[in-house]
Amino acid sequence: MVTDQWLDRPLKEFIRTIAFSVAEGQEELDQRAMRSQLAIEREIEEGTLGYDLDASWLRFSEVEADLEMTLSIEGREIRDPETEEVRGFRPVVSALPLNHRVKHEYDVDAEIASEVRLRIAPVPPERRQR
Repeated sequence: MVTDQWLDRPLKEFIRTIAFSVAEGQEELDQRAMRSQLAIEREIEEGTLGYDLDASWLRFSEVEADLEMTLSIEGREIRDPETEEVRGFRPVVSALPLNHRVKHEYDVDAEIASEVRLRIAPVPPERRQR
């Protein structure tokens, strides 16, 4: 994706992209551990590995992201589906990542930038009652 297409996007898209990147990274770590475990088990069965061993399972214990951005709020029209009459406005927060290029190209004052912090932490799944 071209960088210009990511400028001034809804904030939720930035957050979703970070969250999905973390999830994809975790999946890759899990796939690697499974491949390692299968290789270890194969070597044990073949007799080339003389002791029982488990692969290392790596897990993100927590991921923090500090983003420096300029934020803007716009109203998106809410229309009546039957009459198409405007019934109100839904606020939409848009974000523009603050970097060297954006500061100079769009003449953004770094002193009015916002810091957006988010933390992604693993949570054990809820147990289903049977």
